[in-house]
This record gives sequence, C-alpha cells and structure tokens, in this order.
Amino acid sequence: MNPVFLKLIQIKWNLYGRLGAWILLVFNFLLNVSWTTFAISMSACQDSLARYIFPQDWWRVLLVVLALLLTLEEVWREVQDIVSSRNKLRLRQRWMERRFQDDLRCSHPMWPQERKYLLSETLRIHKMRGNYSRDLWNIFDWLVYCLLTASFSVHMADVLQPSVRLHSVSLRLFSISIIFLWLRLMKHVRAFRLMGPFIVMLGNIVGDVMCFLFLYAEIFIPYACSFWIIFGGTSSVPSMQSVSGLLYSLYRITLVDEYEYAAMVTVDNVMAPLLCGTFLAASSILCVNLLIALLTDTFQRVHDNSQANAVMQQAAVILQVEESMPRLHRFYDNKYISKHCSPLGETCDNITETLDQFLVLQKAMETTRSSRVQTEQYQQNQLQVQENYELQDLPIQELQKPQKQELQEQKSHHYKDQESPGQQNQQDQDSQHLRQELQAIQAELKELRTLVQQLVQIRNDFV
Repeated sequence: MNPVFLKLIQIKWNLYGRLGAWILLVFNFLLNVSWTTFAISMSACQDSLARYIFPQDWWRVLLVVLALLLTLEEVWREVQDIVSSRNKLRLRQRWMERRFQDDLRCSHPMWPQERKYLLSETLRIHKMRGNYSRDLWNIFDWLVYCLLTASFSVHMADVLQPSVRLHSVSLRLFSISIIFLWLRLMKHVRAFRLMGPFIVMLGNIVGDVMCFLFLYAEIFIPYACSFWIIFGGTSSVPSMQSVSGLLYSLYRITLVDEYEYAAMVTVDNVMAPLLCGTFLAASSILCVNLLIALLTDTFQRVHDNSQANAVMQQAAVILQVEESMPRLHRFYDNKYISKHCSPLGETCDNITETLDQFLVLQKAMETTRSSRVQTEQYQQNQLQVQENYELQDLPIQELQKPQKQELQEQKSHHYKDQESPGQQNQQDQDSQHLRQELQAIQAELKELRTLVQQLVQIRNDFV
C-alpha cells in the first residue's frame, strides 16, 4: 500500500476514527443486548394470555422502549447515509457528464471510434450506483431491520389480541432475528486490526460455501429420491416416514451421525448398504473434505494480506464515521492535516537526518583525500631531494640516458617500498566503501525529494 495513504488512514484513525468506531460498537452492543433480553422475557410467559402484568413487568416495557429508540437511531443513520450517497453520486455524475461533453466537442471526425466510446461512457454514467448500495453490510442491516419490524409487529398484534398462534409466530421470528442481529455486530468490530482479517475471511467464505452447496445438492437430491423410493413412507424406518424426516436423516449421514441402518437392512438388504455406503463416501468424504480445502485456501489468501485487509477495513469504518457522525468532527481540528501533515513532520526529520549523515560522510571523504594528497607530495619532495644529492656527487658527463632510466627505476622502487600492497588495498577499500555509502544516501535523498514534491503538489491541489 502507498505509504502516503497508509499514513493518512493512521492519522484519521487516531484523530476520530477510533472514537467513532467505539461509539458505534457500544451502541450496537446495547441494541443487541436489549432485543435479546426482551425476546427471552417473552418466552417466559407462554402459559399466560396476559403478555404484560403490571407493575412487575415495568422493566420489560422500559427494555422494549430502549430497544426501539436504539433501532430508530440506527435506521435514521442509515437513511442519512443513503441521502449522502445519492447526493455524492449525483454530483459525480454531473462532473463526469461535463467532462465527457468537453471531450465530445474536441473529438475529431476522423476518429469516429473515439466519439462512439465517449457516448457509451455517457450512457454508463446513468447506470452507476452509489457507494451505499455496493456495500453488502448495508443490505444486511436492512434485512435485520425488516426482521425486527416483522417480529415486533406480530408481538404487538399478540398483545392487542392474545393468541397462541401469534405468540408462537412472534417467538420464531424473534429467534431468527436475534441470530442475524448478533452477526451484524461484526460490521462494527472489523475496524479493529485484530479482528478485521477474520471478518474479511468470513465474508469470502460465503462464496466457497455456495460452491460447496451446489456440489452437495448435486449429490443430495438424487440420493434423497433414491432413499424415498426404497425406504420412504413406511413404518419400518420411522425417521423416513416423512420427507422432512428423510432429508434430516440424510444430513445426519453426511455428518457421520447415528441413523437407522438396521431398520433399512430389514426392508432391503441389498440397497441399504449400497445407498448408505455410496452416499457416505460421496457426501462425507468427498464434499466435506472439499469444503475444508476451500476454507483453508481462503484463510491462507486472507492471512497473507492480513495487514492490507485490516487497513482497508479501518478506512471503510472511517468513511462511515465521517458520513454518519458529522458532529464528531467538532472534537478535532479540521485543519490538522494541512497544519501538521503538509509536509509531514516525520518526513522532514528523516530528510534532516539523511542530510547530516551525507555531510559527515562527505567530510570524511574529503579528509581522506587531502591526507592522501599530502602523503604523495611529501614522498615526491623526498625523492627530489635525493635526486639533487646524487647529482652533486656524480660527474656531469655520466649523467646521460642510462642514469635517467636508473633514477626512474629507483623512483618506482621507492614508491613500492613506501607503499606496501596491504596499505594500498586498505585505502582502496575504504574509498570504495565511502563511495558506496554516498551513492546510497544520494539515492535515498532523491526518493525523499520526490515524496516531498508529491506532498506539496497534493497540498496545492487541495488549496
């Protein structure tokens, strides 16, 4: 992930994202607890036609009022998100239409395919959907709200006109609604990096389960028909007297649970082992192990990108907080990013440290070079003095070409005597090491300079 966006998400999360996520989590937890407690209290008064007995049931009324208020608050937030998403979509569509119209006016008749493409994109604009409808969690929210509305409506009808049937229906609806209500809590837990990847994994598992159910249905349906033909509708096998009982018995065979194999053998000792053995191998061994392999692959893929998935879940919750809780912005500085992050102070510190290291290494390099030059000059002066001394002792006639060659040989031998191979290698290695460090620091400075230029450009674009 781009480090700039990663740092932006981190700053927004520390400013108001964490607080907003905790507020949403606490409110939804209270919503779940209130509806769950109310549903459990309903199951305690099945024998009496009086659904509420006052004054001892005052807490139940208070509990249902609290649950309704929290539910209405959540529905109101969802409505605000819908309106905000539609307004943003409308503005984006208008902006895109203006851009395409400008491009159409500038298109050349020599290139008709360009005009055709722009017209098709213009039509595609009107088919765009907002961000709200593309999030499956929002659809799941409305499913839960519909279930709660249906359950509470049946309960109110049962309170106004007590009936055993209405009471039974309301209990069944509440028992289903509670399951989905608690599953909905994962939407608000995903913002925390410890649980975010696991929730993403559960979302991806849905697709794997659908593939497994298709394959399992391909095996389950024909075997159900075969079992019904041989063993269904008879009192010899009690678990298969009805269709629902037969389907549940086959499901128990898939889970390697107990089933009435002895009774099936008494009815047909040839088909009983054939059907039970093949169905057990196909469903329990093949399909179940295939499901385990699919889930393992999904877990591995999500776990390999756990950091990126956690950050993306945080970004999604930050956007939700910004849209559904605008009053939360009053608790932080709206210009914090422009004041403290443009450019980011940490980046400036890194640049300063890198420049200091560069200057220290450059100074060390210059010192090494100057000392080496001084050493070479001193050696040349010594050789020149020695040559002058020898020229004074020898006759002028003998100073011919052989003498010059001899002096040059002595000079080269003297260089070799003064500088040993080990010292030369050490100096070469030191200079090469310093040169490599300078090149690495120069490359890092170029990257940091590019990053600062991008940040300044982004700031200018926003301004």
